[in-house]
Amino acid sequence: ISRAVIVVLKARNLIDKYFWKQDVFAQVKLNGDAKRTQVDVKGGQTPEWDEEIRVPILKDAHERNRKLEVSCWAKEPRKEENIGTGIVDLTETLKTGEFDDWVRLDVSGVVRGEIYLEMTFFANAPAPAGLPTASGNLQRRPSKLSPADRLARPQQREHLPLLTQPKTQPP
Repeated sequence: ISRAVIVVLKARNLIDKYFWKQDVFAQVKLNGDAKRTQVDVKGGQTPEWDEEIRVPILKDAHERNRKLEVSCWAKEPRKEENIGTGIVDLTETLKTGEFDDWVRLDVSGVVRGEIYLEMTFFANAPAPAGLPTASGNLQRRPSKLSPADRLARPQQREHLPLLTQPKTQPP
């Protein structure tokens, strides 16, 4: 058994159908094993987690076992609502050892936002049959996001009351 280390960094443009900012968590599922992040309270449309999740990669790595399902959920008082789900094919990650990108989330084909994942594959043995092995040692490549953008939320407009200026009459 090998391991994939998945850093669930953040999400953007999530659908938020409430008047308040939703509490959001992410979930990754592989081979029926589901793991979730902590809830980003009032994460709204741009939650951040920066959480590491480790998942086992089975030795046979059959095609059906190479699909990582990632989803975002709104945690509400009485239920958890699926905001959107995306699928990542791990075949390329098993070859290169790395994945670092935005994953589209949708429900019934309707885009509901994106989630950013950074994955690293650590093999305990050679790559599963049918996959060429990566040459050289496994080394972490730089993130596609700049350090300033890696964990920065978009600027939020402050909801300030409008100040009324006294109108002056022109001379």
